Amino acid sequence: MKRITFTFARRVLPLFAILVVVGCSGSAATEDADDVGATAFQPAASAVDVPPSGLASGTAERPAGVTDMMVQEGAQIYSGAGVCAACHGPDGAGAIGPDLTDAEWLVGDGEYEQLVDQILKGVSADEATNELGAIMPPKGGAAITNAQVSAVAAYVWTLSH
Repeated sequence: MKRITFTFARRVLPLFAILVVVGCSGSAATEDADDVGATAFQPAASAVDVPPSGLASGTAERPAGVTDMMVQEGAQIYSGAGVCAACHGPDGAGAIGPDLTDAEWLVGDGEYEQLVDQILKGVSADEATNELGAIMPPKGGAAITNAQVSAVAAYVWTLSH
C-alpha cells in the first residue's frame, strides 16, 4: 500500500493553531500607542514576578533604555496578552516557534532593536525556516501596543543574554 503524504496539512495546522490561540486571546490590550516609551500597563513588582532570565544575573550589559520594569512587563505580556508562549513555549525554549533561549537566531543576531523590529513585522512564509513553515504574524497576532512590543523584546533579549 502506498502512503500518501499531505504536506499542505503540515503547513496549515500550525497556522490554524496560531489563529485559534490569537482568536481566543480577547482584547486585553489597550489601543496602539506610537510612543514606544509609553505604557498603560504597570506590573506589580514582587520576587515572584522576576523572570528566571538575565534580569537578575547581569551576565550581559543591557541595551540602552531597557529597564528591570520593562523586562518584568515583557515577561507578563509574553505569557499573557502577547500570546508568545503559545508558539515559543512558556519558558521560551521553543514549540511551534523557535527556541529564544539559545544563541542561535534565525533572523538577525538577537540584538534588541532587531527583536523589536521582528516582533513588529512578524515572520513571513518566505522567511520561515522551521520544518513546519510556521509564520509569525505582526506582533505575534496579538493586540498589543508598540510599547508592549518593546517590553516583550526586552524580555526576549534577556532570555539569551
